[in-house]
Amino acid sequence: MGAIDSFLKTIQEAIRPDRRIGIAEWSEKHRILPESSPEPGPWRNARTPYLVGIMDALSGQPSMVTRYAHDDTRPFDNSGVVIVGLQKGHQLGGSALGENFIGRSITTAAGNILAVFATKDDAEKWEMDRFEAMRTSTAALRKRVKDANRKGSANTKLRKRFPGGIMNLVSATRAGRLKSTTVRYVLLEEVDEYEQNVDGQGNPIDLAINRTSNYGRRAKIFANSTPTIKRRSQIERLYERGDQRRYFVPCPECGAAQFFEWKNFRRVDDESRTVLCYCQAPGCGVGSPEHAWKAGYGRSYWMPTAPGDGKAASFHLSALYAPLGWRPWSDLMDDWEASEQDVEKRIAFTNNALAECWEDKSAEVKWEAIKRRAEPYAQRTIPTGCLVLTAAVDTQDDRLEMEISGWGRGMRNWTIDHIVIRGDPATPEPWLAVDRVLDTSLVNSFGVSMRIEVCAVDTGGHRTQDAYDYCRTRTHRGVFAVKGASVRHRPIVGKPTDQDVKKDGRVLKGGVKVWPVGTDTAKDRIFGALAADEEREVSERRMRFSMDLDDEYFEQLCAEVYNPSKDRWDRLRKRNEALDLKVYNFACAYHPRLRLNAYQDADWAAIEIVVEPRVRDLFAASTGEHATRSDAQLVDEMDDPSDALDDQSTSVSAVEEVETAVAAPEPVESAGRPARAGWVPRRENWLTRR
Repeated sequence: MGAIDSFLKTIQEAIRPDRRIGIAEWSEKHRILPESSPEPGPWRNARTPYLVGIMDALSGQPSMVTRYAHDDTRPFDNSGVVIVGLQKGHQLGGSALGENFIGRSITTAAGNILAVFATKDDAEKWEMDRFEAMRTSTAALRKRVKDANRKGSANTKLRKRFPGGIMNLVSATRAGRLKSTTVRYVLLEEVDEYEQNVDGQGNPIDLAINRTSNYGRRAKIFANSTPTIKRRSQIERLYERGDQRRYFVPCPECGAAQFFEWKNFRRVDDESRTVLCYCQAPGCGVGSPEHAWKAGYGRSYWMPTAPGDGKAASFHLSALYAPLGWRPWSDLMDDWEASEQDVEKRIAFTNNALAECWEDKSAEVKWEAIKRRAEPYAQRTIPTGCLVLTAAVDTQDDRLEMEISGWGRGMRNWTIDHIVIRGDPATPEPWLAVDRVLDTSLVNSFGVSMRIEVCAVDTGGHRTQDAYDYCRTRTHRGVFAVKGASVRHRPIVGKPTDQDVKKDGRVLKGGVKVWPVGTDTAKDRIFGALAADEEREVSERRMRFSMDLDDEYFEQLCAEVYNPSKDRWDRLRKRNEALDLKVYNFACAYHPRLRLNAYQDADWAAIEIVVEPRVRDLFAASTGEHATRSDAQLVDEMDDPSDALDDQSTSVSAVEEVETAVAAPEPVESAGRPARAGWVPRRENWLTRR
């Protein structure tokens, strides 16, 4: 009987819950960070002290690091808190806090758990990279949750059993999975990546929260996310629903507590790596470095900045709070300065570093204002700074429409030409006209011949098979098939799918691939740049247009507006071909063949040496004064645009019918840039080519 008693005692110890300790205490007692962690070993609350107040709220416990007011040091009452929302920047420990929440929920007051992710892939990745790593390194969890790969285990990747409950990992794309089980605990990971309405049954956040209704205030729900677009962000709504707590840090000079705001940060001078945060307390105003501010974390505290109902606690945490040794203020200032001329980098900085929503201003973009910003360069001429050419084709029942776009540093975009090709796309003639455009080189003002590097062809509408047939035989030329993805928050270019199959269903080798395009994401970028250009000098604008373009082009470009209440883009007019073409040109820029969005200054400089050589050869000399004309000189020519046009401007005008082949100027041959071939090599090797 002794052996049996010993066995039963072991089982009892394994399944006995801890006393009712909070998440912060549980983390320090049990959590061991795995070797794959940047700082492996026992969890230390002192390393990320700002997480303690959040864990206290999620535990429903009184908090000594949260205050009602600056001078009120009473323990803060969290007993009524059910929902905790964390609007956070990157790399602050927010996801690890969610793991601690799950670990404590399994070992203390166990109950059913629902963990929700944007996609099934995200759920599986979290299970493998996060949960399994925590389970294997944390003894308290190993005792209670069996390895899913162990023989006889009832656990799977997405379903974990433990004494007192079950944890289901589900995708926010399936309403049935969100409604199937009553649960006590809910983890909502990266909620801004969720769809707004799933299967027509409502918001997935609401569906998941409704699963806890039987538990009243004993339920605990933790939502965390990096924010995205203002008035569309799910975490923003949760933050505004709560009491909006901020983390106050005492000034190293005067001791006045304040939360970090980016407007109060400045570099000491242009050459310095030192960044100071300036105190905003009356009579102080002293700037102190990062280490001085963060030395005061032991005296810092959370405090609500808005009235709340006691049930929803919300927290804002930017990357400015990252512990010393993680992401220094000097790096953040570098990122900010790098984003000043790049709207995509500015959006990323606003979301990921400042934990703020990017404000979409598409409704403020008017076509008349954009037309007034048009510049005196002719269609089919290449302005200074334009280094790479792409093209897009939109299919209609009675025509093809085509736009050539130019790209330069900071993802500057020029509309080089907009062409209408009349004819039924079911016949060869319109597609042959597209070939002629793709095979025609354009010579820039430096005398360098440039060709279109990649071309996206729309396969939506009624001409899908015709578009497939065209793309199938031209992949070597950089032509690829695209289709707009209607689902929100998709990347501008997604993973392609094979469309051609054999009779037995197997994929046909060499068949056409269709690349999904996150049209809404691309429109966010386009309209964000258009709105920001209103305040920029001509040479700094991101979206550049020729004065040759007519009103119809600009009306089509602004044919849609973002509707935040429904999280979608709504049409203001029927025809929007110019906008579609601009979206597909953005897809070209993001395509793996180019990946212009990933280019650094060195990448652009390497292309610039070839495309805009400052020491011109004999061919370039024949272009005369045009080889050195700048953006500023273009503006000076506004009174007489004809002076700005070179001899090439009459080849094809904007929005004309293409009926005959466009004459191709003779390209300049060189070892580094062979004539009659797209010369911008693939992203992975072009810098090393000789």
